[in-house]
Amino acid sequence: MVRNALETRAKLVRTAYEQMHVHGFQGMRVDQVLKQANLQKGAFYHHFSSKTELGYAVVEEEIRALLETVWFSRIAAMDNPLKEIPSMLETLSERTTPLMREHGCPLNNLAQEMSNLDKGFRQRIAASFDRWINVLAEKIDEAKSKKYVRSDVESLLVSRFIIAAIEGCISISKVEKTEKQSAACISQISIYLRGLQA
Repeated sequence: MVRNALETRAKLVRTAYEQMHVHGFQGMRVDQVLKQANLQKGAFYHHFSSKTELGYAVVEEEIRALLETVWFSRIAAMDNPLKEIPSMLETLSERTTPLMREHGCPLNNLAQEMSNLDKGFRQRIAASFDRWINVLAEKIDEAKSKKYVRSDVESLLVSRFIIAAIEGCISISKVEKTEKQSAACISQISIYLRGLQA
């Protein structure tokens, strides 16, 4: 019984994530989520008190797990981020889902939509960005100790800039629907990173 309840909850969150990625949180409809998941309204209210609570779960569980797979774990495994970040960006489309390729980064989309509307969303989105920034900053610090990166480089500031650049490139690519922006992003971030070499 417990297993079925956990599976039902996971199905609700996963389906809500798909709906939010396509339509945004405000465009997501609980009745459509239930229809797509083939569940009844009682299943929703058994696990969530509101649409907002379901949205929070999407950020904490689905989006966070996606970021962990696509970005965090790969950055953490790097030896020299100055050389490996451009390669990671070149293979990004191979590691993302069709939803991400069509609709962009779900974290950034949600940040644009909900950060000024709901404190709970803003805090959860900020926590995910902080995790991303800190993982990269730690890796740059390690690279400084290995003499890959100049000692005067401020790791946290550099990490914020790189992630902002990546997210901006993804957003423009989503609008243009071409590879031009992706290629421009990779080339210019590569040039910037070379400037940080020891």
